[in-house]
Amino acid sequence: MKTAIVVLRDQGLRTACRIIEKWPEEEPTLLYLHRRLEGQKRIHETEEPAPCCDPYYFSELKEVLPELWEGSSLLIFIMATGIVVRHIAPYLQGKDRDPAVLVLDEKGEFVISLLSGHLGGANAWAKSVAQWIHAQPVITTATDVQGLTAPDEYARRFGWSVEPLSGLKEVNSLLLEQGYLKVWTDCLPEEHPLRQDPYYHFLKDKDKEHAQLWVTTEQLAAQHERIQGKSRPLHLVPRIFGIGVGCRRGVSREQVMEAIEGSLKQIGISPKSIQGLYSIELKADEAGIIEAARILGIPFHTFSSQEIQSINEQQGLRPSEYVKEKIGVDGVCEAASLLGTSQGELVLPKQKWNGVTVAISKAKSMW
Repeated sequence: MKTAIVVLRDQGLRTACRIIEKWPEEEPTLLYLHRRLEGQKRIHETEEPAPCCDPYYFSELKEVLPELWEGSSLLIFIMATGIVVRHIAPYLQGKDRDPAVLVLDEKGEFVISLLSGHLGGANAWAKSVAQWIHAQPVITTATDVQGLTAPDEYARRFGWSVEPLSGLKEVNSLLLEQGYLKVWTDCLPEEHPLRQDPYYHFLKDKDKEHAQLWVTTEQLAAQHERIQGKSRPLHLVPRIFGIGVGCRRGVSREQVMEAIEGSLKQIGISPKSIQGLYSIELKADEAGIIEAARILGIPFHTFSSQEIQSINEQQGLRPSEYVKEKIGVDGVCEAASLLGTSQGELVLPKQKWNGVTVAISKAKSMW
């Protein structure tokens, strides 16, 4: 996650420094200051140098905003809300693509969650920042005001996909009107936090057609029909499967995608339920796999030959003499998928496609 803090005046710089002082070290944070603050080491002569990171300077907000909007997952503006609204308006795309936006007054008395409160995490960040600097968080999303946790907030917490995004408005309205949601799932364990939420009423399989929310990893295409005249339920799709990929050198992304899509269809799981593609380090620069991961919007990670072979031997996976001769391990895709899911459960053994082998494993834990 990349965070940018944007400041216009010296009073706001003091507040920015208070935030940065408390910011988690593992989270990269960039500070953008108006040119009028260039070279300013102290807020006042009697104060110690501000504990801020090295800043970037700008003359006008419109100069840096396109880059910040594209490259940040969280934007913190310390200035008037009206300035922020007017400047970000042309860049708004959708709740699944816009960064989280917070706005603070220069004294740091209020932290406003302005945009992407749930999926982007702005509401959660507003509460954290407010706690750090002893400010008042300002959160206006209706579910939060009523003390309810929206489905898209759960999706953010656990890294799940939402299908379709357009259904969020209707389902959140149902949660507000009813005070609860009817939920069906085929994958959540009993101890999962969502099951403990008293405002989510889980239904049995026989009652699934009455559910307003499904938590499932199944293929969604066949579920898009309306059920008895009712809108189909909103889907939350946990990312719990890892795909191991082996291939000949130089395969195309089309070959890799064909193998992945065909394998997913075999076991009936959604592409949205995939957490990553995995292979051996010799394939780290394989363009076809890299492009496939980009298309799917998931990371591509590789493991060393030693790690791959160790899993092959521990799990007694099916060896391939050809792979052993070429790269020195018994096999790639099955071991890689297991490593990618922290030695989960192999749900689809090696499948051979046109120059590509694929295996799918399921993670042991859902959070």
